[in-house]
Amino acid sequence: MNISLNFKTGLMYLYWLMSGADGKKNFNPDDPEWRTMKLMREVESISDEDFNRFINSDLGSADEQLSYVISNMSNSSHAQKVRALAWMDLVMIADGDIHNKEYELYTKVRLHFGVEEEEVKKDRLNLPTI
Repeated sequence: MNISLNFKTGLMYLYWLMSGADGKKNFNPDDPEWRTMKLMREVESISDEDFNRFINSDLGSADEQLSYVISNMSNSSHAQKVRALAWMDLVMIADGDIHNKEYELYTKVRLHFGVEEEEVKKDRLNLPTI
């Protein structure tokens, strides 16, 4: 993986992992998870250039991505970790069906970040939805 990680890149990694956790990654612009990602990019000021650079890089396996984002986002502020999890939560519920693998991924990241579920739910209320 040749990307230097910052908060915005971490968000993209977490979106990428969450959107594929159920085994069905969808690139359809009408897909609720894809629309949530577009909203996340708008709210968090993630440019088309940054997104294209991200998706065209060597992301590695899902396990490598998860390890990479958890270790590198450990330097992020608590508020950024909560915000990242709030976006993960929105992606997880976007299609109205929470898959077990999505919830496992969300829980694993939340526990690694040391964030309480209530913090995520409270922050999620501040985010727009599709």
